[in-house]
Amino acid sequence: MARYEIPIEDPTPHLSPTAARILEAAKRVLARDGFRALTFANIAEEAAENPALIRYHFGSKAGLIATLIDSVMYLESLELIEELASVPPGGERLRALFRLHQTYAKDLDGYQMFYELVPHILRDAELRPHLGALFDWYRKLDAWALGAQASTEHPSQLEPLALLTVAIADGVALQVQVDPELDVGPAFEVWRQLILDYLDGRASDQDPKA
Repeated sequence: MARYEIPIEDPTPHLSPTAARILEAAKRVLARDGFRALTFANIAEEAAENPALIRYHFGSKAGLIATLIDSVMYLESLELIEELASVPPGGERLRALFRLHQTYAKDLDGYQMFYELVPHILRDAELRPHLGALFDWYRKLDAWALGAQASTEHPSQLEPLALLTVAIADGVALQVQVDPELDVGPAFEVWRQLILDYLDGRASDQDPKA
């Protein structure tokens, strides 16, 4: 996985104990009450700290949100890497990729935080690069996992397919937010089979003996 290192540094080791408590309090406020509630006053009350300490440690609300994004996304990215790297290449890794997409799509709390943040990230020029780097890495990671099935192709050749994979996973997750009882398993199985058919077709096209 060296080629697809996590594009975001884990900010936690660089935080003081007070800053770490503030960050965890901000996550709880966001998950429980949404972005509108993510104020210095609410975070300070949740963390049992002075509001002035938030500005001292993070500089501004944008600084706090950037750290929050990096912290949440780093942990999720690390989990993805460890899970995918733990299975052998080929069909097993492809199944693991879709199993992870399905698991994350059903993660109501995680995606709720994501969808709370995205509209505000898109309007903030300072925060957009954080999200852009993450999406770019997700596409490369999916291309790497897909390339394990199609061993004759370079991962970069599969990035358009990976873009669709990430888009579908996020789209399914949005529908699950609206209907948590939605059965997404069959849809992911259809999508996995479509990808297998596509990769098999690509392999046949590239085989001079075909």
